[in-house]
Amino acid sequence: MPPASLKAFIQVALLISLVFYDRVFVPVMRRYTKHPQGITMLQRMGIGLSLFVVVMATSSLTEHNRLSMARERGTVGDHDIVPLSIFVLVPQFILMGVADAFLEAAKLEFFHDQAPEGMKSLGTSYYTTSMGIGNFLSSFLLQTVSAVTKRNGQPGWITNNLNQSHLDYYYALMAVLCFVNLVYFLLVAWKYVYNVDATEYRKELAMATIGDTASQDNRD
Repeated sequence: MPPASLKAFIQVALLISLVFYDRVFVPVMRRYTKHPQGITMLQRMGIGLSLFVVVMATSSLTEHNRLSMARERGTVGDHDIVPLSIFVLVPQFILMGVADAFLEAAKLEFFHDQAPEGMKSLGTSYYTTSMGIGNFLSSFLLQTVSAVTKRNGQPGWITNNLNQSHLDYYYALMAVLCFVNLVYFLLVAWKYVYNVDATEYRKELAMATIGDTASQDNRD
């Protein structure tokens, strides 16, 4: 299997998770929270950010185990192949798709729902802009870590030979940064006040939908 095809597991997991969220998760949570959407948009984003901490921690542990096996077998050369199936990476890609179903969908909904009435059309652009800025920051972080860890004659965490790199350290660093981001998000979300007009409209729409469904069930 080509390594790049592993990203397909993210999309498949994302699509399945969206259906599960809408058909199972929301109705179940609605019974306990009495919220029309099951949970709020910020709570949904918080779950997604929490899952990304788990994704990075899982990636670090998986890479650490791969490097340990490579050293034990002596397969640390540029062209040496570690006797490990590529499918050990599948769980973290699936979990990333689940995290996206919570985080990315909630972000897009949040930007559109909470934007002022005269700026609704800009909601999607805010979302895509945040994605673009995140990609630039990711590249900057990767280059910075590579440069800093190569000081004083050290080989560095990120080299052309993955078997002699320390991507497990890099993933661990990303897990720490994701955790810090989660804490910051929780502090901001705790003080955030929802746009009343948009929130009330969504509640009325959701209640109307619930009422229509109940009426249909009674007729059946």
